[in-house]
Amino acid sequence: MPRAFDEKELLERVDNDWDFLGETVQMLAADGPPLLQAIRRATESGDAPAVGRAAHALKGMIANFCSPGAHASASEVERLGNGGDLSAVPPALGALETGLGALIVDLNDFLATRA
Repeated sequence: MPRAFDEKELLERVDNDWDFLGETVQMLAADGPPLLQAIRRATESGDAPAVGRAAHALKGMIANFCSPGAHASASEVERLGNGGDLSAVPPALGALETGLGALIVDLNDFLATRA
């Protein structure tokens, strides 16, 4: 099964610095889920600008990991938040949660190959 990110591109991006990659994966795993929660809370409270801001922040984090699927999901949630219609956010957020979860698992599995 293919990984949720492009291994070759990611290693090039971090200049084959596995320690740095490990640190950035830890940051994604620590900061990503709270951003998902922020999106969920903002959606529930009807705060479209906050949805857009949190999704934008998460999209930026994901962009570092060469994961087009998770990045596209974050972009969609950001677009919905910025557009002000939150009715489509819950399913888009579900896709983002799945994509982020798969990305974190795959990144950690990838790092484990170098342990």
